[in-house]
Amino acid sequence: MSPEELNVRKAIADVELIRRVLDQAEQNETPVQTAGLFGVTLTANLILQGLALGVSALLLLIELLSSGALTEMLMLGATFPDIRVVGIGLIAGILIGLVILLYFVIWRAARNSGEELNAYIVRNFRYARLLSYLSDLLLKFTAIALVMLAGHPEWVPPLLLAFTGDYLVQGRLFTLPTRLAVLLGTLCIATGLYQFLAQIPTLLTPLAVFTLVALISMTRLIRLHRGQVEAVV
Repeated sequence: MSPEELNVRKAIADVELIRRVLDQAEQNETPVQTAGLFGVTLTANLILQGLALGVSALLLLIELLSSGALTEMLMLGATFPDIRVVGIGLIAGILIGLVILLYFVIWRAARNSGEELNAYIVRNFRYARLLSYLSDLLLKFTAIALVMLAGHPEWVPPLLLAFTGDYLVQGRLFTLPTRLAVLLGTLCIATGLYQFLAQIPTLLTPLAVFTLVALISMTRLIRLHRGQVEAVV
């Protein structure tokens, strides 16, 4: 074998060695905490999904105990235009509050990890950095607002089911296995379509579905968190 061939093989071996070292370094630098939703840490994930589950469960409880008071209030928008505006403003206020809460949780997680907020978002929270999550929320809010302004509040419950299915398929809001998420997302969208065609205006169905999915996701997330704690111990 000529010296040139030996030099080429040696250079290739050196490159492979460098790549192995770099790959190992990247694996060592990968935080143990990052998993699941948005790439955010499990602790922040637990807080976010816990809040989502709590809010949906509270609304579901109100709807059940009041015999559909939330649905009746929603349907009043078809008769009284002023109520439509109030309803849209209320939804906008809730979304703004949720966004503020979202970034507060991220800020707390960044503070606990000893990182700057921007660096933490870039490393762990891709959707917050790219603003795709906020634009998605804005798009969904616009759809609901247009439906209410058009005088068809009965279309809101099917839309909520479709939005839940969309989040499941995208894997944005829930921490579920891919196949299960896609299956549940498809079922949610199909249920929303059926509710739309059957003209069933109740909010009970979307609230119950969202609460159930959030509960399943939260249960899985708690198991992941326990496994992480046991691994550290």
